[in-house]
Amino acid sequence: MHPLTPAPTWDAAPRPRPERAAWPAVSAAVAGVSAHLLTVRTGGQVGLNVVIWVTLWGGLLLWSARQRGEKPTREGLTLLGVALAFALTFAVWDAPGEFQFLNALALLLALVLGAGVWRHAGLATAATGRMTGMVFTGGSRLFYGSFALLERFPWGRLRGAKSGRATPWLTGLLLTVPVLLVFGGLLAGADSGFADLISGLWRWNPENLIQSLFTVLVWLAFAGGLAYPALMALSPTLLGTATDTPEERGGRLGLIETGMPLLALGALFLVFLFTQLPYFLSGITLPDGFTFAEYVRRGFSELLWVAFLTLGLLLAAYGLTRPEVRAQATYRLLNLAVLLPLALVLVSAANRWRLYTLAYGLSEIRVLGAALLVWLVLALAWLGVCLWRGTLRRFAYPALLGGFGALLIATLINPGALIARVNVGRELAAVTNVTRSTPQQANVWTLIQLGADAVPTVVANLDTLILYCASNEVCLDSPAAVVKRLKADYGQSRDPRVWNLSQERARRAVLGLRE
Repeated sequence: MHPLTPAPTWDAAPRPRPERAAWPAVSAAVAGVSAHLLTVRTGGQVGLNVVIWVTLWGGLLLWSARQRGEKPTREGLTLLGVALAFALTFAVWDAPGEFQFLNALALLLALVLGAGVWRHAGLATAATGRMTGMVFTGGSRLFYGSFALLERFPWGRLRGAKSGRATPWLTGLLLTVPVLLVFGGLLAGADSGFADLISGLWRWNPENLIQSLFTVLVWLAFAGGLAYPALMALSPTLLGTATDTPEERGGRLGLIETGMPLLALGALFLVFLFTQLPYFLSGITLPDGFTFAEYVRRGFSELLWVAFLTLGLLLAAYGLTRPEVRAQATYRLLNLAVLLPLALVLVSAANRWRLYTLAYGLSEIRVLGAALLVWLVLALAWLGVCLWRGTLRRFAYPALLGGFGALLIATLINPGALIARVNVGRELAAVTNVTRSTPQQANVWTLIQLGADAVPTVVANLDTLILYCASNEVCLDSPAAVVKRLKADYGQSRDPRVWNLSQERARRAVLGLRE
């Protein structure tokens, strides 16, 4: 820097900070302790407790908004409803592991994003980059949100309230504890079930004390990470303003720089479709040297990746292109030159899924793959509409809701029961077709692993699924082994906090089985 050049000046004005308030921290404490009480000593099982907690969280948010005279945003209410819908899946169905993981992830995303936009409108028209910033900010607030609540807590009021509002509350708390201890002890002595429930909520012994304190702190931190953005934070994202995204600012690339890769990609799709034409026309013919597993399994997943990456590429190209270029009809036609052949590529993916299902029946991955394919088709169609109209900022929120909807519908069809019915039905009907010359045999252990939803079908067709072995043979699929496994997994009643409708149906189905 030249010695006469003035040093750069920086705006040292501090960022605005939320006002001090006690209710956000109190809400987080209530939600965190409730989460601990609903999950402690459940062995990691989930069920009705998830619905209860999400309902409690929603009630805290709505009560807080009413007390403050605020009106929640439409997006915040929608995402709270989405979170409650995903919570219900844990109480109604016992979905396979892949579905439960994705439902839990979707529930967490709906809670985090919904908390961020509870008091801040604009998500419906937020660009993809800004929505990504909201998710990133919400995830980071899960780690520091509870500390922010404590820092903005009005501690001075407590120190100065020797005879104020704090004294009646503390006195009431001191009087409440012995009442609960005395009457709780008497009621526990009168009923063993109530005693087991109370003792299971919190067992104060040296071995469990540290673990209980740790889990309580984890739940308090999680609840604080949601309460801070929902009830106190001044912005849903820390990564710039609504116009600080590439979709809004625009890039520096012109039509040639952006158009060449898009046109090349569209041409590549056309060449691929030309090679697939014989298989489209025949419907079932495979390339030479390929089995159905190789052609369909590898091809289907790779084509889904192609569609997903194309979606990201079109979004990136839009962000890197100058605003005046985006408005040109030529640029819009270039997007169509990619999307139209991509639609036929997705038809090829759907055809491979159909062939694989004809040959091998259904599985968790195939049902999830179908749901993902449907969402990609809808998302790409909506992307094409937004690109053509020049309203890409309206793409992200409907696409997100579409993803939630696709996953919810895939769970709503009860995948465990559906897979069991289809595969057992194929074995009973001795299905053969051009894709397989021998009937399919359903594996009983694979069906049991689908979860409680598949158990009624397994029990109803137990004679078909099990193997009867000679007395001197060791048979893993023997009636005794299968019934023992079913009774071990579903023969006992669950904790009322983790009650599940499918688990209860499975328990009733296996009660009449004899080993």
